[in-house]
Amino acid sequence: MSLAVRWSLYFRGSYQIMEWRAMCRQQRLQHYEWVSAFLRARGALRAVRFSVAAMAMAMAMAVIILIIEAGGPRTQPAQTMMWLAAGGGVASAVLWLWRWPSRTQSIVFVAVTTGSISLACLAYPDPLAALLGCVAFTAIAGYAAFFHSTRVVLGVFLVITAVALTPTVQLASQGRIALSTVDLFLVLQANIAVAVAIHTLLRTVKRDLAVADLDPLTGLLNRRAFRRQLSAQVSQASPGTYLCIALLDIDNFKLLNDTHGHAAGDHALVTVADALRATVSPTAIVARSGGEEFLVADLLSSSGDIIHYEHLCTTIEKLPVPATVSVGTSWMKLDRLTHQDLGEATNSLIAAADMAMYRAKRNGGNQCHHHDTLP
Repeated sequence: MSLAVRWSLYFRGSYQIMEWRAMCRQQRLQHYEWVSAFLRARGALRAVRFSVAAMAMAMAMAVIILIIEAGGPRTQPAQTMMWLAAGGGVASAVLWLWRWPSRTQSIVFVAVTTGSISLACLAYPDPLAALLGCVAFTAIAGYAAFFHSTRVVLGVFLVITAVALTPTVQLASQGRIALSTVDLFLVLQANIAVAVAIHTLLRTVKRDLAVADLDPLTGLLNRRAFRRQLSAQVSQASPGTYLCIALLDIDNFKLLNDTHGHAAGDHALVTVADALRATVSPTAIVARSGGEEFLVADLLSSSGDIIHYEHLCTTIEKLPVPATVSVGTSWMKLDRLTHQDLGEATNSLIAAADMAMYRAKRNGGNQCHHHDTLP
């Protein structure tokens, strides 16, 4: 391996690390969207929706039982607080039965549920039962740790601590200092332990998945991550948007390997990957689909924007490596596309782009061919 290639691969490795860290920072900013896409890709959205809705409805029913039972609150303010708590649970259940919430709606759900549990605990006349009732915060603390940032989790912890301290002080004023202290410790320990365990486990898995999503040579996404990110991007697409798929294949790559060695071939792959990353639009998803093939997906406002991919051939031809590419593109309008048929539509687009790419190869390579619009 030549010194130039060694240095190129060294700097490329450093760049991959920087890029991975930047991607992790971006994923922290979009954690809720990442988790939603992760669950959607595995067909778990419906189960999670119904589970959260059932949890919220069960809490609402528990509060109603406490209202009507003999030892429940009897003053009007306390009963109002309890009914508001039950109403918050019912509203949360309706939200989750209706749809998968947006990030903002999810944060509102955390706030409403935390507030509802707080109202119920503060309104209940028996301070010992109210303190033990703070264990109900465990469910929403775990939810916040799974779906949201550390800041949201800390906010929930502050509320839990403030609410739990109120009956603790009441019990201590009755001379039950040891009991109140132990119960407060158990309540806080349960909430913190569950949230920290979920938060740590999910972030660890997320980091491992982020690394597993990258092609080790080029630093681009692999095909699995390409499809997952495409699904997330399409879910946020505006009406009238076009989904474009481009398939690129390095011309005569086997000859390049045989003539100059596999190190030169690797260097060509890395250089082409860098050129794609720098040339395509910021919203495009770029992946190495295998061997010397690359996939690009982007959402376009007009089908005419697909002409941009013709310039890739010229861009790559000017690179300091003996390589050119054949490009095939296809596109379709997203108006009637649903998540259920996105996978099938993506397969059709990739197959169409593949046919167009091989047509470009048969015509001599170093050119871009477009496939007709898919229905």
